[in-house]
Amino acid sequence: MIQIKNKRDAISKMKELKLNYFPCDIFLVSDLEGIKKFIEKHPAEEYVLRNPNKAKAKFFFVKNFEEVQKQLKNFKTEVTIDESYRPYKEDIVLVGDINIHKSGRVDLVARDDIEATQRNIYENPKYNLCASLEEDKLWDIRGFDKIARYISDHELYDVICEFSVYSIRLGVNKENVVISEIRTDF
Repeated sequence: MIQIKNKRDAISKMKELKLNYFPCDIFLVSDLEGIKKFIEKHPAEEYVLRNPNKAKAKFFFVKNFEEVQKQLKNFKTEVTIDESYRPYKEDIVLVGDINIHKSGRVDLVARDDIEATQRNIYENPKYNLCASLEEDKLWDIRGFDKIARYISDHELYDVICEFSVYSIRLGVNKENVVISEIRTDF
């Protein structure tokens, strides 16, 4: 059974399971060389900086290493750097949190508009369902088949998955499903 206690565990487990995610890592704020190497290794149109130890904390969008350096003053000891989803928002099919239980119950909160993000899905969800995998209303949701298959293929049952389904292939594995985070205990 997968156990995840914090953001560091989530990133580690996502890498271990070879899930598809936008490139991300946690750095000490003082590790400028490591941060610079990450950006060089993962060139992107935009990155997002977050606090790895606090949910719903402030975040900052940056374009390059110089902008990262300017924003590091907003973090105490550590920072998470991810490739940003924003350049791909026109390609969104479905964004949400899902938990498919081994029993077949599905908990889903999701949106399918271009303004959907992991931070706003609960504000005005288009889908807020607790249903059985056998119910047509789930399979009628565009993109549900892709995330359900992804969870099945990776045996992510009883794990809350923050996900995005895109019309194009993205992420480290170049797939339509991108996992933003997985959670069990936090």
